[in-house]
Amino acid sequence: MTDWAALVGPTWVASGGAADAVDGVVPARVVRPGSLAEVQTVVRAVAEHRQALVASGRGAHLDMGAPPARLDVLLRLDRLTRVVDHQAADMTVTVEAGCPLAALGAALGSAGQWLSLDPPRPEETTVGGLVAANLSGPLRASQGGVRDLLIGLRVVNADGAVVAGGGRVVKNVAGYDLPKLHVGALGSVGVIVEATFKVRPRPPVEEAVVVACGTAREAAETALVLRDSDAAPLWLQVAGAGGLPEGPGEGAAAVVGLGGIAEEVADARACVERVGASLGLRTLFVTDGAALRARLGAFAVEPAAAVLRAATLPSEVGSVMERLAATARERQTVVRCLADAATGVVRAALTEVLAVGPLVKTVRPDLERHGGTLVVERAVPDAKVGVDVWGDPGPGLRLMRSLKAAFDPGGIFSPGRYVGSL
Repeated sequence: MTDWAALVGPTWVASGGAADAVDGVVPARVVRPGSLAEVQTVVRAVAEHRQALVASGRGAHLDMGAPPARLDVLLRLDRLTRVVDHQAADMTVTVEAGCPLAALGAALGSAGQWLSLDPPRPEETTVGGLVAANLSGPLRASQGGVRDLLIGLRVVNADGAVVAGGGRVVKNVAGYDLPKLHVGALGSVGVIVEATFKVRPRPPVEEAVVVACGTAREAAETALVLRDSDAAPLWLQVAGAGGLPEGPGEGAAAVVGLGGIAEEVADARACVERVGASLGLRTLFVTDGAALRARLGAFAVEPAAAVLRAATLPSEVGSVMERLAATARERQTVVRCLADAATGVVRAALTEVLAVGPLVKTVRPDLERHGGTLVVERAVPDAKVGVDVWGDPGPGLRLMRSLKAAFDPGGIFSPGRYVGSL
């Protein structure tokens, strides 16, 4: 039996409780190491006793993925919070995995820079969680995602050794791109302890314009016109009926975020208004675009039985939103939809647990036939019972299994949570 208190100190060990559950699975122990060396020691102990662990920061995104097949230790990294190195001139930052994004944002803000990733709950989202869950928000339309900004990673592997990939400079092409392996893998191939990102200057002004539309399809088509206009959107969202905090009542809308210096934003706003007028649509100006963006980004974590994420072509966003809404109506339930017009990602929030399985079963096959995907991005545990969270992983599953076997031969990291029950 492992003496966890001897490894990390008695203050930092506790029995697992309901608040520590991962998709309803309660860990036997919650262990909070305070250094890289302690993380290594904990991982070695878990491996030695053939146990299983799930790594977590503040637990804000543990409702993603499938429930773990087994869970002995919840490894919380919320004590590893240092900004290790910020090279403002080189526009890079290295930070420990347990640092909340809000704290990192404040540190970068003093240099007029930002890590241009805007997932929900930045106060509760840590750097490790950002990478492991591949989180993003509306800014992905122009700034890219985690894979585009991550340039280095340090990970503790299954034998407790530290493996480093990438580096602390933007131009780094040595070796395999191991950091990308961990992006979105939900901690299934190692424990992320440190990450290095490239950062960018933060736009001094951010505004938004809401374009009121009659239907989701019209809003999606309008968004594509705006995407290709001279407005050069910073972000571009399509809200289904009733899905917008500010805007046209119960109608659908295209929402365009604009960023830059004041003169650039004014010109872009005028461009959006011209596009709206040419289409006979009403526009609404929003002064605080950043606040609206944050609220739209929080869609995925607002109270719901489940949030589904569909990936399709940008040109198909409107039809997918309408298909989801129609399927929900057929089952006498309600779905709220919000989409990223630039990337083709559509999110749908369902309020009823019993509606999740039937809707996934109905909509997923058609999406997959046309090259798209539908996953249960988040859900309460009851909504995942009998539901394939991930869907068909395709021919890549064999390679994924090989990588899992190579990096985690004992199956100690997040067993069962990732695609194909890895």
